[in-house]
This record gives sequence, structure tokens and C-alpha cells, in this order.
Amino acid sequence: MSLPLACFVAAIGLGLVVETTAGLLRLWTYRTPLLILANIVLAFGLIQGFGVGWVIGGRGALRGVFPVLFMVGALVGLLFEGLNLYWLHAWTFSDRPLLGIRRPIDKAAFLGVAWGFAPLSTVFLAKILAGGPLLAASVA
Repeated sequence: MSLPLACFVAAIGLGLVVETTAGLLRLWTYRTPLLILANIVLAFGLIQGFGVGWVIGGRGALRGVFPVLFMVGALVGLLFEGLNLYWLHAWTFSDRPLLGIRRPIDKAAFLGVAWGFAPLSTVFLAKILAGGPLLAASVA
């Protein structure tokens, strides 16, 4: 499997796990079930997986790009969460606390930063799927 495809597949898998867990815990609800699919395919798969994961971290060694992957992933996540909270309204947070966090704006900020782990996890899983080196110093 090519690394770009592996990044996309890994990110889709990560998105399925996150959205399934959030649904079971009733942390947020989507305006329509189609938006769950769009979030998994577009936000996780294409943007965080293929876009951030492969473009920044998938082309070479992982060592040295962890901070950049996290930072860009978190920036994209904060953008997603902010756009949803103030404009899109595609999903809404439940009244249940999220690790003690109660206000929607605080949940959005926390989750936006947590999005930083999406490209890190994606690239790590993709390298396993593609059979490439995980922490090699360089790729020839």
C-alpha cells in the first residue's frame, strides 16, 4: 500500500474510532448522520490524514516532525471547532462534561488542540500499514 493511501486509510480508521466512542459516550450530536460521514472522510481522511499527515510527516522520517505535525493538526482542529461553534453548527456538545470541561467553548478549544494528535497517530499507523520505517533518520 502506498504511503499516501495508508495515511488516508489510517485517518479514516482513527475517525471511526473517535466518532464511535463519542457517540457511545454521547459527547456531541450531529445535525444529521451524513455529517458524521463527512467529518470522518473529509476532516479525518483528507485533511488530517492525507493533507497534514502525508504532506508534512509521511514523506520522510517521523523523527523531528512530531512538533510540526501536532502544531498544524491542532491549528486545523481549532479552526474546525471554531467554525462549527460560531458558524456551521454541524454538531453540538451535550451537557455531559468532557474530562471535567462543561462549557461548549472550552470543549471546542480542548478538542481543537486534541486534533493535533490526529496527524501524529495517522502517520504512525500509516507507516505500519505501508511497512515503512517508523523512526528512521532519513528516507533515501
